[in-house]
Amino acid sequence: ATAVAKGPLSSTRSQFAGAGNQDYGYLGGGGPGITIVDRIDYSNDTATATPKGPLSYGSRCNSAVGNPHYGYWGAMKNPSSGAQSTIDRVDYSSDTSTSVLKGPLSTTRYESSATGNYDYGWFGGGGDPIMSTVDRLDYSNDSTLVLTRGPLSTVAIRPGATGNASCGYFAGGNRGPDGLRTTIDRIDYSNDTATAPARS
Repeated sequence: ATAVAKGPLSSTRSQFAGAGNQDYGYLGGGGPGITIVDRIDYSNDTATATPKGPLSYGSRCNSAVGNPHYGYWGAMKNPSSGAQSTIDRVDYSSDTSTSVLKGPLSTTRYESSATGNYDYGWFGGGGDPIMSTVDRLDYSNDSTLVLTRGPLSTVAIRPGATGNASCGYFAGGNRGPDGLRTTIDRIDYSNDTATAPARS
């Protein structure tokens, strides 16, 4: 069926990312440099999303991942200082508090994508410069430098990402001068130091 319009968000924005758990969805950041984290209540999704957070600073082109307890926003672009390596953590049990800085990623980047499972999150691809790097965030030790894993089979900015408990998939994206890509890369979480094999 045609998707049903819900929401709306608390403000207009673009280039932001979302994470959540079984009860709520959190949409954080966005252009031109928004710090708001909007919370969507799945049990009342026709209401205007409630501003929470905020993130530690205004950002856009970010990516997000998390587990039932926390959401992590990283690989951001700040309007005044450019690409960032910082990661913001939102505690769902205290979501009105300012997010806490964690990480950082192994390098500055933006326009990445992220996916993960209960224990880890993987940030892949991104720009400034365009890269194939994959960083793994350990939720149980999230204040340390994120470990570099992967990489993807090719460089990519703005790939899409999804996954399950065992594997993550990074699909499509832009390779810069080489143009758009149709490749789907699969990261096996149990062997995430290997180059992600291209699938389908």
